[in-house]
Amino acid sequence: MQTTLKPVDLDQAQALLSRLPDTFSSILRTARLQATPEGHISVSYDMQGSSKREVTATSPNEAIRLALVDVATYVTSSAQQHEAIQMSSCATGAELATEASSPERTLSKAKQQTLGASLPSRLKEHLEELAATEATSFADVCRRFVVFGFEDFVARSLYASPTSLFDVLANELHEWDDSNTEQVMVRLDPGHAVRLRSTAKEYEKSVSELTVLCVAHGIAMQRLLEPLESRVSKCKGAAVRSLVSKLGLQPFAVPLVSGILAGSVRAPRKLLPKLALALDAPESLLTTVFRGSFDRRLVPAFKAEGGKPVLSTAPATWTTAVKALSLSPEDAKALLELGV
Repeated sequence: MQTTLKPVDLDQAQALLSRLPDTFSSILRTARLQATPEGHISVSYDMQGSSKREVTATSPNEAIRLALVDVATYVTSSAQQHEAIQMSSCATGAELATEASSPERTLSKAKQQTLGASLPSRLKEHLEELAATEATSFADVCRRFVVFGFEDFVARSLYASPTSLFDVLANELHEWDDSNTEQVMVRLDPGHAVRLRSTAKEYEKSVSELTVLCVAHGIAMQRLLEPLESRVSKCKGAAVRSLVSKLGLQPFAVPLVSGILAGSVRAPRKLLPKLALALDAPESLLTTVFRGSFDRRLVPAFKAEGGKPVLSTAPATWTTAVKALSLSPEDAKALLELGV
């Protein structure tokens, strides 16, 4: 049976196609490629009518490919949503009011893709309880754990074998074993949705299977987060000198390590594994704690006379922080050899 397209469908598609070169050009002109503290490559860019977006991969070419897929997905899904809005213009006032009262639908529908997943009933009930406790939606809680678990999975896949990694994830999911499963829809931003699908294909897993594993892994990581934050907090202040010694650094590195714990300085590539060992935590989770410290930092009160005050929007690189200490060439070289 052949599907016959209406002339209007072809006309709309042709109109969208003719706009793509200019649309892609205007978006990709804002794209920036950079290395992340975790050793990945990210591409960030400004989407038209949206906030800044970012995709991350293990290589520059893969990051660029994901960025192109994300842009294409966003542009075409936005066009489909616009068409759907036009077709439903005869909706009743009550229906329109219902749509308006759902901020998740009105604000994020065009920006998210839906993945199907078969959650064990016990796991679904746990997520529903968390959503009720946090006064948020099941979708928000589920999305948070999927993304958290997936990002940690990707970070660990850089140094752990697939077999051992999936053994860990399977053991975490075993806690929620249930003979009953329930189908749920998980809504993710296009970047994460594309990466999760491609990762599932790479490891010969179904999208549903990897999604469920990431949910359970995200919950397991969240449980480790609170005690880790406590251990990091105990290393701040005067106690940081003991940590500096454990890391094999000289006393002049105290301000740098303090900055790392506060999230204001990015941990260099060679120092992060030592920090993970000293604090008994996965590198990826440690990076999450440091990033959270930066996000929660106190904003100082300014009384500027010579123009507007400037507040950093990202942690300082290790190189910048080292050079700011005005150390001797020998000491500075020793620290810079730890990476960027």
